[in-house]
Amino acid sequence: MYYIRLLIITLLITSCSATNETSTVSSSGLSPLEQSDSERSEYKKAILLLNKNQLDAAKDIFLQFKSTRPELAGPYANLAIIALKQDRPDKALELIKTSLTKNNKLPQALNLLAYLEQADGEIQSAEKHYLEAIKYDKNYALAHYNIALLYDIYLQDIDKAIPHYERYMKLINNTDKNTADWVEQLKRNKENG
Repeated sequence: MYYIRLLIITLLITSCSATNETSTVSSSGLSPLEQSDSERSEYKKAILLLNKNQLDAAKDIFLQFKSTRPELAGPYANLAIIALKQDRPDKALELIKTSLTKNNKLPQALNLLAYLEQADGEIQSAEKHYLEAIKYDKNYALAHYNIALLYDIYLQDIDKAIPHYERYMKLINNTDKNTADWVEQLKRNKENG
């Protein structure tokens, strides 16, 4: 289970740090036109620090954004990731809820909320929020992976799990051999069972 949790957090961070226009809007809450060059640069720096697990340095930058740009959802979502990495799920939940009050369509925040709900055994609510994350970003690989796991492991609904695993694999260019092998096993079991 530790491996799954680590993978979920790592993928979440990666998706929050993407640099294409759609992800930038999603991760910071501002379009590129509404950000100054220095803000974009500082935000990217914080994401890089977070990806390198330099949590205190990343946290300082996100806290600065929280103070100077309180309307942004992204800094709260990234602070929630930091709290989760520091094994503070209650703080992560508080921050993610704040993030969603700023932007209730932020896929990364919805995905993290679902993950926290799933960890608390709130499976139906987790399903709802994973599906919302996918609704707002159909190419959000991590949300597809997480909902596939939820259907597979928790709800044991393989018919719903397989398409999400396959979408996840397509979005990451089939680079996850363990998941690819698992999906093939699920398909074989389904055919034989």
